[in-house]
Amino acid sequence: MGKIKGTAEEIRQEIQRRIGTSKELDGGCKDCRAATPRPADPATNGGCNWTVDVFPGVSSRCLDFACLDSVKDITQTVMAEYELRE
Repeated sequence: MGKIKGTAEEIRQEIQRRIGTSKELDGGCKDCRAATPRPADPATNGGCNWTVDVFPGVSSRCLDFACLDSVKDITQTVMAEYELRE
């Protein structure tokens, strides 16, 4: 089964949707914003052709709620399922 192909914005929206519906994230964590993916070399990026450099929406407020690890986990799950359409 192949990966779902999406634009950077579609992938960002999927990450954001999962942040919003995650049972692991609560309260202030729901305010965390997803980063926009950028192209990456799959040979050096675990087979995924995109990555995110920063988590701009994971503000100090989100860090106070220890959201960063959960947002990273959500992003890694989406990386396994989605391929950036070129």
